Amino acid sequence: MNLRRISTKLFDFDAHYPRSIIAGVIFITALLGWKIFTLEMDAGLRSGLPREHSIVQSMEKIDELFSGSDIIIIAVESDSLFSFKTLEKLYSFNDSLESVDLISKVTSLFNQKQIIPDKNGFSIEPILDEIPTDSVMFEEFFKRLGKSGMIGNLVSSDYKTMCFVGQINSSFEYDEFEFRKNIFELVNRFNGPENFYVSSLPITRATIVENMQRNMRVYIPLAVGLGMFLLMLSFRSWTGVFLPFFVVILSIVWTFGVMGWLDLPLAFIGTLIPVMLVAIGNNYGIHIISHYFEYSKSDPSGERGQILKRTIRKVGVPILLAGLTTVVSFLSLLSHSLPRAREMGVLVSFGILIAFVLSIILIPSVLVLLPRPHYLGKEKSLSFINGLLMNMGKFFVKFRIQVLVIISIGGLWLGMGIKNLKVDTNPDNYFPESSRVRVANAKIGEAFGGSTQMSILIEGDIFDPEILKNIEMLTDHIKTKHDIVTKSYSIADVIKKMHSGFNAGDPTFEVIPNEKDLIYQYMFLYSIASDGDEFDVLLDDIEEPGYSQILLRLQEVRTSTIADIVEDTEQFIQANFYDDSPMEITGGATLLGVLSRLIVRGQLISLLVSVIIIFLIMTVVFRSFVGGFYATLPMSLSVIMLFGLMGYLDIPLDVTTMLLTSILVGVGVDYTVHFLWHLRDHVKDGDSLDAAITNTFLISGKGILFNGLSVVVGFSALLFSVFVPVQIFGTLVMGSISFCLFGALATLPALTSITKPKFLFK
Repeated sequence: MNLRRISTKLFDFDAHYPRSIIAGVIFITALLGWKIFTLEMDAGLRSGLPREHSIVQSMEKIDELFSGSDIIIIAVESDSLFSFKTLEKLYSFNDSLESVDLISKVTSLFNQKQIIPDKNGFSIEPILDEIPTDSVMFEEFFKRLGKSGMIGNLVSSDYKTMCFVGQINSSFEYDEFEFRKNIFELVNRFNGPENFYVSSLPITRATIVENMQRNMRVYIPLAVGLGMFLLMLSFRSWTGVFLPFFVVILSIVWTFGVMGWLDLPLAFIGTLIPVMLVAIGNNYGIHIISHYFEYSKSDPSGERGQILKRTIRKVGVPILLAGLTTVVSFLSLLSHSLPRAREMGVLVSFGILIAFVLSIILIPSVLVLLPRPHYLGKEKSLSFINGLLMNMGKFFVKFRIQVLVIISIGGLWLGMGIKNLKVDTNPDNYFPESSRVRVANAKIGEAFGGSTQMSILIEGDIFDPEILKNIEMLTDHIKTKHDIVTKSYSIADVIKKMHSGFNAGDPTFEVIPNEKDLIYQYMFLYSIASDGDEFDVLLDDIEEPGYSQILLRLQEVRTSTIADIVEDTEQFIQANFYDDSPMEITGGATLLGVLSRLIVRGQLISLLVSVIIIFLIMTVVFRSFVGGFYATLPMSLSVIMLFGLMGYLDIPLDVTTMLLTSILVGVGVDYTVHFLWHLRDHVKDGDSLDAAITNTFLISGKGILFNGLSVVVGFSALLFSVFVPVQIFGTLVMGSISFCLFGALATLPALTSITKPKFLFK
């Protein structure tokens, strides 16, 4: 198959039917574009996991059995927390919180009960029966509070902070924006002089979605504006500015339009699609425009159609290869275990494919109808760029040994940082430390040992003493081995308290009784003395429970650490008692831990798949394994350097940075493809290798340089994001693409001039 001939035939089609092509593009754009307004945003973590994954199944079971796993924690801080006035105010707040839609239950000091030993065994009494009005009543209250076990759970150890835990009925879909609005309206009504802090995953998700919308309104026009400014400086022509970006805008519209037609929600990482297409998708148009302008200058009297034909014949194949490798890189995400990653891979690949197709079809069709390019400003700036590129080519050839030594040493040093690379998917990291979300979680974590919750679902005859002892054994193991687990709560804890209470409060009886009938008796007595609704989060049924859950509270840590806890707990369950009492680890913290493991595995697999496929493609194109190696070398080194740099800077892999390698591999190989392809063309035209390198810099280097700068400038818009990981992501892309661009323009000239590979002379 002669790719050059195909590209020539394609241009002939463009030249004969330019108006029909333009009209067809407008029609398709209108057809797809109106569906953009139907797009919905989704910041949910659960939806980002495979539907069949055990954690998703268990969380759905939690939703069904216990009305959901989502909670809201509201902490109230005051130096006079236990004054009559403040307690009266907080009592009213508790009632108001219970009346909020979707909150099925509130756990607070105002409704908690304690087991009191008496002559009949035990009684159930409120910790705070009524608000104390004098010193005697306060003294009695503090005695009860000290014995209740609520210090560190609902009241901080310094008695300055109290928390309210609301159970959210998430067993059905609800509007998280409306829920957040209602909560903050309530908090604002009671706020002051006390300080209120709100922590809730649904509220965090709503905040993320709101910021996603704000982000897109800011950095899409910013990316376009910065890119257009760069092209104006580069080409000094309105044609060179608008045509590449017109193609990019169309690719964004088509991609989002297809999402609308397919009813695909826009996930958090999906908001990066426009910037990625702006930064990557205009590369093909830049190469066409760059060569067209260069040939127009060198042949002032040449016929416009012939110059365009020469341009397409020259760049058609390399941009086809560049587009193919970029699409392959993102399609490698199909090997990822995360649905959101696979979806992102397909969508970005589609957008890039559209940008490529429109570049080779629409841009020539428009150029055919336009007069020859008119340059804005003087030619001196363009001459400066040409001179710079020519001197760069000569420099990298002259000092080839030194260049390779410096790159090797730098790459080796940076690569050593990989051993420090970690994974963290905590959504709190999306926000700066001064944000309302981070401040609230830090305050709650400081006062109550963390706001992150993990749960373990137990199936079986819950009142069986052996199952209760298994629950106790597992809880003790987790708390003993993992210091970050600060609190635990289970039905086993309640049974032990009742057993001790029934025996005059003797602490030696605070154990699981061996008689099942006795346990049933305790629960029966408890249900008589109390309404029993405090067990709603622990038992699916108070009389004949078939399921129970252990609730664990964790300090704020990296989710890679949580993943270690999950793995250790799973192994302990399997080794000790899974057959007797099946247990499933679930909850928000577990979700984050599972997500971190899947990110690491998916990152490695997709990276290997993309590098191998691209290597094979380049091997076929250049008909040489050496050619395939040279084409992938700068990109591979850049990946190693990127991960090493992240390790040194303590930047974790997360749901955004996991896309870095796809971008780096897909875009980075473009520079090597263009350089090696045009270098071989110059060698075939009779140039010596050194002269061919210089001419490649002069003719093709401009497109490569503008291409790289366009990507860097495009992604610089992410620095203005409200999300910290997105800012970091933008910085890393800019740095890694710069590595790759330098690698192509420095490593390849130096390496080829030393080795003189045979594939260049075929």
